[in-house]
Amino acid sequence: QTLSGSFKLSYYNEYKSYLSIEMGFFSFGKKKKEKKNKVPLNPDGTPAVETTKVIEVYVTSVNNITRSTDTIGKIDPYVVVYANGINIGKTKHVDNATSCVLNEVFLVKPKGDPRSVQYKFDLMDKDDIGDDDEVGSGQFNPAQEEQLENQIVHLKYKGNDIGSITISIKIKDVIVV
Repeated sequence: QTLSGSFKLSYYNEYKSYLSIEMGFFSFGKKKKEKKNKVPLNPDGTPAVETTKVIEVYVTSVNNITRSTDTIGKIDPYVVVYANGINIGKTKHVDNATSCVLNEVFLVKPKGDPRSVQYKFDLMDKDDIGDDDEVGSGQFNPAQEEQLENQIVHLKYKGNDIGSITISIKIKDVIVV
């Protein structure tokens, strides 16, 4: 309940002159709340918003590479990442290393089921003179794996094992605005 209105106060002051004061609007009671736009909810109470899947592909490390393409020193490795045959990026190279931490992430928005995306990883050797050399490559199929984090991808060159890389795949829902 709300009580509102105005009042007028009239009196004679000490000089016997008439004084009148009129007070404006006043209100007592609960203030009415303004309605805010609420996010629509599903019957189960979760927000009814549009979401889409994105995939984060983490290239964590290069491990124990046994193949060298340099006559002097170690390789300068970097990894080229492919999703369904499309180049989605490459890591930065690391100088003179057969094992190193990369910790780089690449984002993919899949057209269908995120677990159906096939990944290929090419380990390359950065060369200052001439073309970069392929050290080895490996593939990863999320549909065949129960767990997608901290996976070892074995690398091969001409059928021979040459080391591995460690990757993680994270599938996330993001809100579409």
